[in-house]
Amino acid sequence: MDALNYLQKMIGLASEGELQGIWFWASLYMLVVCSFSTYFQIRTRFWASTQGKLHKLGIETFGNTNELSEQQYQGKALYSYTVDGKTYQGKRISPWVIVTNYNARALLAKQTSGVHVTSQNEVTVFYNPKKPEKSFLLKANKLGIVVTFVTAIAPLLSYLARFHT
Repeated sequence: MDALNYLQKMIGLASEGELQGIWFWASLYMLVVCSFSTYFQIRTRFWASTQGKLHKLGIETFGNTNELSEQQYQGKALYSYTVDGKTYQGKRISPWVIVTNYNARALLAKQTSGVHVTSQNEVTVFYNPKKPEKSFLLKANKLGIVVTFVTAIAPLLSYLARFHT
């Protein structure tokens, strides 16, 4: 069976709600999205760095604030830094955007605790040398890159093991 026929078969199976078709398309989606994320994280490890001034670092609540189970949490930062005489403002803590609920907000506390802040509120800012307005306070770490890569390929490998062995 050629690739085009296989894709058509998977479209048909997915549209009928069959597990194989749904698993195939979900696996393909994860492969594409997480492969891009892995590539991006690797690239950010080579970004330049400079000292910046931290204005705000914490965890922000949004969503329904009446019930704890409905609240969403995200790490937020505000910092400024200068590259080649031009001042920029950044908001991103790391390449990993984590949005979580009340029960898992400790993940955000762990993420924000990784930012080293001096007594003068100075931080190291990692920025894209080609687009200095793109920045983070934390580099992607090796474990995070490996987790993203495994997340990219694991669904496809499990699909192949289940439906093609």
